[in-house]
Amino acid sequence: MYPSVSSSFDSLARRGALAVGLLVSSWSSPAGADVQHTVARGHTIEAIAHRYHVTVKAIVDANHLRDPRHLRVGETLVIPGVTPKNVAGKGAKGGVLPAASYAMRPKTPGVVHVTRLATSEDFVIRVSSRRGHSAPAAYKTFERVMRSTTGVTHPPDPRLVALVGQVSNHFGSRRIEVISGFRPYTPTQYTAHSNHNIGHALDFRVVGVPNEVLRDYCKTLHNVGVGYYPNSTFVHLDVRDANATWIDYSKPGEPPRYNTPGVDADEGTSDVSEEAMTPESAAPGEGPLAPLPPTPPPASAAPAQPAASPPVEPPASSPPVVTPAAAPPPGSSATPPAQ
Repeated sequence: MYPSVSSSFDSLARRGALAVGLLVSSWSSPAGADVQHTVARGHTIEAIAHRYHVTVKAIVDANHLRDPRHLRVGETLVIPGVTPKNVAGKGAKGGVLPAASYAMRPKTPGVVHVTRLATSEDFVIRVSSRRGHSAPAAYKTFERVMRSTTGVTHPPDPRLVALVGQVSNHFGSRRIEVISGFRPYTPTQYTAHSNHNIGHALDFRVVGVPNEVLRDYCKTLHNVGVGYYPNSTFVHLDVRDANATWIDYSKPGEPPRYNTPGVDADEGTSDVSEEAMTPESAAPGEGPLAPLPPTPPPASAAPAQPAASPPVEPPASSPPVVTPAAAPPPGSSATPPAQ
C-alpha cells in the first residue's frame, strides 16, 4: 500500500519547517559580535587584546593595521568576535582565544614573577618561605618594582606584598605585570587621599588571566580595596581596614564615573592612564640589578618635579576640569606644591 499524497505533503512540510528553524537559529545566535575600542594614552595592541580576550592578529586583520606598535590616541579599533561576557569561545580560528583554567597549583610557591611595564624590567621575588615568613630583601625589591616614574620610592605595605604572593600562588605562578605602584601626591589626582601615595596599593594584571577573573578573586581577600576599570587594562588592589569595591566606567582623560555614588574608591582611570607605558629616563646602571633610586627628600624640601612626558595628541573632546584635592594624604613622602 502506498502512502497518500496528503501524508507525504505533511511530512515534507514538517521537514522544511525544521530546516528553516535550524537556519534561523544559527543566524540569531552568533558566537560573538564586533565591538569598538577607543585607543587612549598608554594603550598597546597587546593590552587591548588582553582586555577583550582576542588575539592580536584578529585585531590587526580586522583593522588592516600596518604598524600596530604605533596606535594613535583617539583612534577607534574594531574588536572582532567578542562574546557577550568576554568569555573565550571556539578557539583562535575566529580570533577568540580558547578557554583556559585559571586557578591552578603554583609552579613556584611563594615566588612571584613580576614585570614592571614602565621599564620592561623582570624580577623574581621570593615573598614567603615554606614557613610563611617574608625576607626583608623581598620588601626592598618590591619597593624598586613599585617606584614612581620619577624614580621616587616608598616602602610597600608588608601585607600588600603578601597578598601579591597569594594572587601569584592562586593563578599558578603566572607572570604579574605591574602598571603602577607608588605615586607621590599630586593636586591633580581625582581622590584627595590615595593608598598609592603611601605604598599601600598596586595596579596590575596577570598574564593569561582575564581582568574580570582577577577582580573576582581579589574580592575574596580580606580588608582590601578592589577597583575594576572596564575601559582600561588593569585591576586595582590596596590594603585597608574594611573591604571596598568599585567600578569606574570612565575612559582615560575623563573624570571618574563610578558604579555607585559615594563609593570609597581609591583612584580614577585617568590617575593611571600615563603610568603604564611611560618610559623613565635612562640612567647609568639601569636594570634589574641596578642600585635603588634615591629616597624621597624630607618633608621640608621642595617636591621633586615630575619627568616630562612626550607630547601626545589628545582626543577630540576634552574632559571637564576637576577641582584638585585640598591636601596630601597622611603619611605621604611627597610634599604637595604650594597653592
